[in-house]
Amino acid sequence: MAINFGPGKPWGAVSQHEYRRMARDERFALAHRVHFAALGWADRHGHASFGPNGLAAVLSKSGTPLSKQSTTGAVASAKRLDLVSPRSSAACLVLGSHVFQKERGAPSPCRTHPERP
Repeated sequence: MAINFGPGKPWGAVSQHEYRRMARDERFALAHRVHFAALGWADRHGHASFGPNGLAAVLSKSGTPLSKQSTTGAVASAKRLDLVSPRSSAACLVLGSHVFQKERGAPSPCRTHPERP
């Protein structure tokens, strides 16, 4: 699958490793860290699946995972800012194909969105 955002729409590449690092960086606002996590862990279809408390651990503060309520709130804030798809949850962050495409790699199983993409 070739990357294509449409005619005349330029694109560039990012380091998922760096976005994973930034998702853990407490200097950024939580909504942005959610976006960074979505980019850092996204599979070929733009889904970033997390196990139980996985996203809460990524978004931890001073080494303590966020509460379920705080994690849900961070995802809701990211949705309001259009940083992730409205289909996103703490279990699976979703990026639209207009934002993220990945040429290689098998999609990870997604318990939240089995209908993919």
